[in-house]
Formats: sequence, C-alpha cells, structure tokens
Amino acid sequence: MKLFFYTLLISLILSSTLWAKDLKTGVWRFEIRQAQAVIPFLMEINFNGKRVEAILYNGKEKIDLKDIIYAGNKLSIPLQLYEASLDLTVDSPDSISGVWTRHNKRPKQTITVNGKHGINERFLGEKKLSTINLSGKWSMTLTETDGKSEAAIGIFNQNGNYVSGSILTPTGDYRFIEGFVSANQIEMATFDGVYNFLIKASGNADKIEGEILSSSKTKFVAFRNEEAKLPDAYAQAQITKIDFNFPDLSGKKISLKDPQFKNKAVIIQIFGSWCPNCIDEVNFLIPWYKENQKRGVEIVALSFERSFTDDDAKRQLIRFKKKKNLPYTLLLAGTTSDDKPMDKIPGLKNFAAFPTTIFLNKNHEVVKVHSGFTGPGTGLYYEAFKKDFNLLMDSILK
Repeated sequence: MKLFFYTLLISLILSSTLWAKDLKTGVWRFEIRQAQAVIPFLMEINFNGKRVEAILYNGKEKIDLKDIIYAGNKLSIPLQLYEASLDLTVDSPDSISGVWTRHNKRPKQTITVNGKHGINERFLGEKKLSTINLSGKWSMTLTETDGKSEAAIGIFNQNGNYVSGSILTPTGDYRFIEGFVSANQIEMATFDGVYNFLIKASGNADKIEGEILSSSKTKFVAFRNEEAKLPDAYAQAQITKIDFNFPDLSGKKISLKDPQFKNKAVIIQIFGSWCPNCIDEVNFLIPWYKENQKRGVEIVALSFERSFTDDDAKRQLIRFKKKKNLPYTLLLAGTTSDDKPMDKIPGLKNFAAFPTTIFLNKNHEVVKVHSGFTGPGTGLYYEAFKKDFNLLMDSILK
C-alpha cells in the first residue's frame, strides 16, 4: 500500500512538473469575468530562450509583454507599464486560470480570468450574414446608471461580419475596439491592460441601441451622422498664465524659470502613467520631440499618479521613464488620486481630462490648451489631430 501511495505521489509530482514545463506556445483565448460582462481577448505566448514573452492582441494593436515571471506552474504577466498584471496558474497544457490584478487599487482589485490554448477567435460561434453595415460615423449619447449623459462619436469600419473602430468623447477615446455583426446583432470588445469592456447592441442602417459593459453598465443610442462633431477640445480647460515648481525623479525642483526652458516654446503635458490615452500621447510626443527639439522647443510632463504613497508613485515613474526611454522632462506633480491638477496648478480652470496639454510660446505665454487626446485607434481623427498639432507648433516656432 505504501509503495502504491509513493508511486502515485511521484506520478502526480511528475505530472505537475510536466505541465509546468509544457506551457504551450501560440495563441490563447482568455475571458475576463467582469461584473456586467465576460470580456474576451487573445494573447500569444512564446519562449525566447528561457524567457517567456507574450503579445496581447487588441484589435489592430499588438502589445508586447515582457518581464514575465514563470516558475513552476505560476505565470505573472505585467501589463505594459500599468500597475496591473495577469497572475495565472497553468492548470494543464491547454488550460490557464487566475486573476487580472490592479495593484494601485485599495483593496487590491482582482478579477477572474480563464484561458484556453489553441483558440484564435476572439468571438466564438457561427455568424449570420450581416443585415447592417456600421462603416462610417455615428452620433452617440452615452448614459450612465446615475442618469448622466455624454455626447460621443462612434467611428467604425466593417468588412463582412468583422467590425473595428473606436468611440470618441470630449475627454478622450475608447482606443481600439473590434468585434462582429451577425444579422443585426453587434458585439465588440477591448482589453489593453486597463481599458476593458464589451459592447452589445442591435440596430438597423440608421440607428443602434445597446450597452457598454464592464464593472458597470453604460447605455447608448447612436444615429448615423457623417457630420457628427464633438465640442472643441481647445475650448474646455483654460489657463491664462502658468508656472510650475515640481520635483523631478531625483527630487530636484524644476520650474519654467530654469535655463533649459529659456527662450524656448514649451509643451506642458498633464498626464498619469495609469492613463491609456496619456500613454498614446506620450507615444506620439517622443518621436515628435526627437525630431523637433532642435527648433527650440521643450516638453515637460507633469505627472499625477494614482499610487498609495509618494514612494510608490516615484518608483512607478522611474520604471515608466526607463521603459519608455523618455527624452523630455518628467516631474512628479501628484502622487495619489487625492491630488488634483486644479489644486496644484494655480489658475487652471475647467480641467476635464487626462491628458491635458498646454502650449506656450517662446515668451512662455499660453497659446492654447487642449483637453484629451485622439489616439491611433480613431484612424482619420488621429491623422487630423497630428496635422493640427504640427500646424499649431509651426505657428508657435516660426
């Protein structure tokens, strides 16, 4: 009997070890089990030597995930530069379970995640011939459970059953969305490490009604409208004169009076490393700055973090700066969610969005203030933003 027991125990240990070694590479389909929806996403897992690396697929976006810890049958995957990770257990060669963890929440937020190997479709099931085509612009009204409403624009491109696009609001965009249309039924989703939601809707050629589902529920109605517009992003936040005096990551206080800004135009970016739209803006500004710095312009990022302590915020920004190889000035303006830009920056009014960008001429006079950011998921809107940005900077630097 003892021999049988030990043989069984050794067999189980070897089996467990085999599973750990046999983490299957290739595409995995995962589901996040939020309060209001099950949100699917795809991730490709591969070995690079002894290291595990992954690619998170989010519509047209491919997000490289590195610094992954894999020990035994435990897998911890940091999600970009956010204070978030997928903390998983390899249950078998074809099955993974665990949680999506938000580390900057108190208490720490964990949401159930399950994954299956070898499934390369985000949305499962047979699709019926589409009876509507979502391609184009839609005027949207988003309504929260408390009754508050917000205008938005949906911009979509449909090819057969497949549909992709984004939703723009006065404070930013929903980044990359993708899904399907089956008959007149619509499902779309996003997951980039922070943004996570499922859209379920139905409609016809001119009107769509549905819900945006995640930890909460937002209802919407949308009407086809190629002339759809949002409020002017330059007409929201205001400030007539600005200076700042915040520490860099070494603790040295930096202000506009410092020599590095003398006789130079300055772009002031109010952002947080927790904010996906802010990261999109950083990804745009880094190459732009490298190409244009010699024209007499500086960028300074005033970061408002959502960490628990000053030290946590500083560690997060050091990591952020290193990973991004950030070439411009980064200052710590706020460390927790209690720190508000309008409290820390005298004269700033009607602050509505992260990021908010303040443009100064070479005399450090405020030229314009831009709320939000229209990122690459918005397609033509992103291209229009880049054109407007360059025209503005050309006029400032002439």
